[in-house]
Amino acid sequence: MEQLAEECVADVVRGALHFGSGGGGDPYLGQQLVVAAIRRHGPIRLVTPETLASDAPVLPVVSGGTPVALTEKVHGTLEARTLRSVVEARIGRECAAVLPVQLGSVNVAVALAVAAELGLPCLDADLMRRTWPSIDMTLLRLFGYSAAPITVVGGAGVVAEFSHGADAVLGELLRAVMPGLGLVALISAYRVTAGDCARFRAGGSISDCARIGAALAEVDPAREDGFEPYLRACGGRLVCSGTVAELVQRYGEGAPRGVVSLRTPEGLVRLDFQNENLIVGREGAVLATVPDLIGIADSETGALQQTVDLVTGQEVRVITGPVDHRWHTPEGLRMVGPRAFGYPVDAVRFDGAVPAGQGRSVEQG
Repeated sequence: MEQLAEECVADVVRGALHFGSGGGGDPYLGQQLVVAAIRRHGPIRLVTPETLASDAPVLPVVSGGTPVALTEKVHGTLEARTLRSVVEARIGRECAAVLPVQLGSVNVAVALAVAAELGLPCLDADLMRRTWPSIDMTLLRLFGYSAAPITVVGGAGVVAEFSHGADAVLGELLRAVMPGLGLVALISAYRVTAGDCARFRAGGSISDCARIGAALAEVDPAREDGFEPYLRACGGRLVCSGTVAELVQRYGEGAPRGVVSLRTPEGLVRLDFQNENLIVGREGAVLATVPDLIGIADSETGALQQTVDLVTGQEVRVITGPVDHRWHTPEGLRMVGPRAFGYPVDAVRFDGAVPAGQGRSVEQG
């Protein structure tokens, strides 16, 4: 893709739902953000990292705060311009493009909207190759880059900066300042250039969202093979089909976490989530885990669902798909594998996973 026009926005946001893995924010909100920006400023230019000078600094952008708060207090032009000016003042150069940090529906949309507001192109790339809940869960961090310096801009233009420090400490500080900023802020992190993105092969993200989103639009759940366009596009497979029996969730530090129980013909299936879907198991057998993508589709409409929006009695299908192979390295699993989220099981990798109805025993994990 060379530019994003209004007629392509729905596909991009729909595809970002896939990479959100049950989280990533409200797709309707994301679509409205980008459409409004395009109507104000015209189509958004997309560029690949290789087309920019290797040393050209880029502006990583991610939305901080709770998805619920963002529905009431959307990001504005002041935040975007302030973020850019603070980052450029620090590095002493102009940023050549905006870089999405992650691929959730809201954060893809926010990065695109910021690019439009600033008159900059958006890199067809991202730093996670999916959605993770923390700004230090990136490919750059996996290869030793520090998340600092971090710049946070609140809705009233209030700026907080963290120039250095351990990433775990910086994460705590970020969470600490969010209430004072109204639980909504624009954030930029990392010192990153176009050359970094090219070197770590982080390109093609927006195009992938558009391609998978277009395939999702072709899903016809009334047909036995109705999900095939989507499964082919994302390289995924069906884990199980069932009925939502129970959804138990709570909000800790502004983030949803909980358990979904599904009644399936093969038995009761449990799905654990923390922002994103993390573990799928049936009667002691683990069927799918992070870092792979785990999505839930409505069986009647074929649309991918935010896990927090599921309702009792809803008929759904659980689908898993592969993720960037670097998340399955020993270092990647230490950062984003099941144990990193507090689950005492080993990762079940997608390309080695067994068909639904089988799986790895929890006790073996």
